[in-house]
Amino acid sequence: MTDSLKILNIEDSEDDSLLLLRELRRGGFNVTWKRVETAEALREALARQSWDAIISDYHLPKFDASDALAIVKQNYPNLPFIVVSGKIGETAAVELMKAGAHDYLMKDGLARLAEAVRREVREAQIRWERQCTKLELDRAKERLQLAIEGSGIGLWDWDIAAGVININSRWAEIIGYTLTEIEPINFETWQRYLHPDDFKKANLLIEQHFSHKIQSYECELRMQHKAGSWVWILCKGKVVDWDDRGKPLRMAGTHLDINDRKLAELRIEMQNSILERIAKGEPLRDILDALVRVTEEQIEGGLCSVLLCDRQGKLRHGAAPSLPDAYNQALEGLAIAEGVGSCGTAAFRKEPVIVVDIATDPLWQNYRHLALSYNLQSCWSLPVIASDGSVVATFGLYHHSIHSPHPRELEIIAIAANIVKIAIERERSTQALEHLNRELEKRVERRTEALQKSEARLREAQQIAHLGSWEIDLSTQKLSWSEELFKIFVLDSNYAEPTYGQFCQYFASHEQERLQLLNERAIKYREPFAIDAQIIRADGSTGYVFMRAEAIWNAVGQVTRLFGIIMDISDRYAMQEALQRSEERTRATLSALPDIVFRVDREGRYVDFMASPQGENLVDPVQVIGKSIYDQLPIDILKDHADVKYEAIQRALTTQSVFSYEQQIHLNGKLRYEEVRVAPCGNEEVVFFIRDISDRKKAEAQLQKTNEKLARATRLKDEFLANMSHELRTPLNAILGMTEGLQEEVFGEISDRQLKALQTIEASGTHLLELINDILDVSKIESGQIELECAPTSISQLFQSSLSFVKQEATQKQLQIFTKYQQNLPDLLVDERRIRQVLINILNNAVKFTPNGGQITLEVIQIAKPRERVSGDDREYLQILVTDTGIGIAKENIPKLFKPFVQIDSALNRQYTGTGLGLALVKKIVELHGGKIGLTSELGAGSCFSIELPCVSPLAMPLNPVENAQIFVNAELNLDIVELKSPLILIAEDNEANVMTISSYLMAKGYRIALAANGQEAIAMAQSTKPDLILMDIQMPVIDGLEATKQIRQIPSLAQVPIIALTALAMQPDRDRCLAAGVNDYLAKPVKLRELVNTIQKFL
Repeated sequence: MTDSLKILNIEDSEDDSLLLLRELRRGGFNVTWKRVETAEALREALARQSWDAIISDYHLPKFDASDALAIVKQNYPNLPFIVVSGKIGETAAVELMKAGAHDYLMKDGLARLAEAVRREVREAQIRWERQCTKLELDRAKERLQLAIEGSGIGLWDWDIAAGVININSRWAEIIGYTLTEIEPINFETWQRYLHPDDFKKANLLIEQHFSHKIQSYECELRMQHKAGSWVWILCKGKVVDWDDRGKPLRMAGTHLDINDRKLAELRIEMQNSILERIAKGEPLRDILDALVRVTEEQIEGGLCSVLLCDRQGKLRHGAAPSLPDAYNQALEGLAIAEGVGSCGTAAFRKEPVIVVDIATDPLWQNYRHLALSYNLQSCWSLPVIASDGSVVATFGLYHHSIHSPHPRELEIIAIAANIVKIAIERERSTQALEHLNRELEKRVERRTEALQKSEARLREAQQIAHLGSWEIDLSTQKLSWSEELFKIFVLDSNYAEPTYGQFCQYFASHEQERLQLLNERAIKYREPFAIDAQIIRADGSTGYVFMRAEAIWNAVGQVTRLFGIIMDISDRYAMQEALQRSEERTRATLSALPDIVFRVDREGRYVDFMASPQGENLVDPVQVIGKSIYDQLPIDILKDHADVKYEAIQRALTTQSVFSYEQQIHLNGKLRYEEVRVAPCGNEEVVFFIRDISDRKKAEAQLQKTNEKLARATRLKDEFLANMSHELRTPLNAILGMTEGLQEEVFGEISDRQLKALQTIEASGTHLLELINDILDVSKIESGQIELECAPTSISQLFQSSLSFVKQEATQKQLQIFTKYQQNLPDLLVDERRIRQVLINILNNAVKFTPNGGQITLEVIQIAKPRERVSGDDREYLQILVTDTGIGIAKENIPKLFKPFVQIDSALNRQYTGTGLGLALVKKIVELHGGKIGLTSELGAGSCFSIELPCVSPLAMPLNPVENAQIFVNAELNLDIVELKSPLILIAEDNEANVMTISSYLMAKGYRIALAANGQEAIAMAQSTKPDLILMDIQMPVIDGLEATKQIRQIPSLAQVPIIALTALAMQPDRDRCLAAGVNDYLAKPVKLRELVNTIQKFL
């Protein structure tokens, strides 16, 4: 069969076109064709008629296949476009395919041309049919969507296997959202918006539908609106796709907003329910409380209140279960008047009062603070006006936010107010009717009042006493008894009274014979009897009764009846048994204690006595009970301290609290320590607990001796350290001071060789001073003598001040130092001086152990609260990281680094000098701050020290670093331009080396010098020379520096003379003692002479 085909050929060669035509006809096509060579001809041919396909050469003189493809795709995107060329490259062919060409062939391979055309024409037809179908489907969907939107129905389509739910915009609009706000939707999302009380019901219906128990799913449920309220929705759905096993695959359904209808139904239901309760005559308070609660359920966030209006024009509490009790009490008794909030004003005006904002409304001026203190922000109130025109109540609605009324809300509270009116009027009608009935009943009551009072008193007495009466007619053996006996024997009062034989059966078997004998004697001898007897109740339980009976005889003396009473005394027996068991438990408990226990009355007489079986049997209780604490007993220990015992008794009874004290007694020639506790036992007796604590006292004494030895050892250690510091610092002061003076050529010029020797001396002395300082610091930390002065500390300033100490040495070794930290980091909460000491120590190590040309990085990051911190520690922390490219440390040596006087490699110690205390001191200082120090290192690959320290939010903006630098420079310049006026300085020092060093240096700087060798000379010299400043050594013969300072301060002419303490005592307490004695400043030896001059100049 030949297929018709319309071909538009883009070709500049007619021969090639005929070749193509022949191949198509050979392939079974009846071809209608047209050849074009230009773009204009192409456009004209496309516009003139429709074509089944286009076959285009790749290269044409005036345009190519790419241009032709663009023209075709512009208006005919579905038209097959096949490229045929003799020399098209593969890359160009791929680009054409990407641009939209459907196929390409080489001219030397036209054998598959017909098949390619047939395929593309067929696929184009399929695409066309699909587009038509899609267009029709889109139109149908559009019509359906218009219908759905007009009906207000939300649609949902649930892919159960994938767990995805597709919804339309109306579905989202019903609960106040847009599609984009809640997509994607799944089952859990739907559950999240669903009211918790409705989920179980909805889920059950879905499961029933899935299991084919119901044909479709339909449920009224509540979903949460975006505004927070709940919206009633009618949800319908049905599974539209099942698998081969009958399992649901896809379910579709609708959502319909039925909120208005449902709320109307609820309102009607509420009204009917309340009106029904009113009709039943339930108490007004209960009705008002129920009405308020139901109304609150209909108004989101509303707090309702009913205030009743009394005849005196006062507001009285009616119902307000959701308002605080204290607030309700504050409103009680307020006058009905203008300006008394919303309710008082509404009742006064007899019209609704709407207050949207209590804080600003003048009606609440006098009660604003009261309402706002309970977060009540708005209040609307409607007066409840009775049929006679009087205001009987108000119905109020509060909110915890500023809230304007919605018409639906006003409608709800208006209905509620009308129901309040009905309830109050019904209450008043009922009260009037009851009043009338009472008046009528009084006439009847007067006739039977006496009898009723008598019976009532008898019944009341029997009920109170659990007492019932019984009587036996001996002639008929009929037994009659009172109602209370039914309760005692646990019998149903609706049944007939038991016979006499049955009555006896309720007594225990061992009681029945005795009861029979007593009854016979009462009848025969007229002997009344009274007994306690055990009974067996109708429910099988046992009890005890008191029974009394006596005979009643007639006029001729014949006994005709037995009358008796029975009183239930089961509780008394139970109490006695409980008391006995309690006493047994108490005695068992007391016998287990290692104490002597006795009970004494207010007058000091022994009521009970129990000696511990675990201790010594000191006395027989029989010999003690009944005796006084002042009596002579078999052993004297109980009489000992009788006055103390008596005072303890009175104190325990007066305060009704436990009183304890300790005492010593002599027993069998030994001193015995006892702890005495006196506990009140009621208002007239106390219990003594006496425990032997001799062993504990011995242990305490031994502990005290041990602590005294420890304190003495600690004191000796501190004295040793102080003396060691003094003895080492004193010569060091002379050595370092003289070295500094020589280097500054105070004593004349020196050669380079001499300068190098002096530098060696200074370095050795400085190293020795560092060792002394480290030892003292470690000692102070271990003894708890260091007190941190923590304050907010800037990271930037701390880094700058710390790096300045190592910058020179780092520069000499050509080390690169980098700092990394954010500008907005909070300040550290640390002792700045101590943490600077930590950083300098670590940085010194980094510089020391990093080879020339290496680098050091100082970095700060903010970290979360470390896991190991205690739960009460709410501080935040910063982590400081010091990383170097130095020689590194082997892992096994890392733990040794933080131990005092431990160095990991003696060879390193010879190459890199150190005290062995630096990192131990660093660790202790960091831990004193509540921080933590760590180290990661690898031998030959450098080290990284990490320090965690507490921080706070910045308390103030830091000063600009440039401004700080300017201030420092100005200070230096001002110091340089001071004109020295040869002030006189008195040096009080007993060490000649120090005297020569300091005096020579100061004289070289232009000061005049006076010398004193001890404190006494210093006082005399100060009075005679009137110095401008005194340098006072602390440890001197005759009178020490502290005493000399105190005496100088008492001389009026010298009271204001600056005194600088120079001492080798470098502990913190030493500094405190110096300042307390009256010195102006304190310098620890060895003193840097330049620093000394700066300090002197500060006071001159």
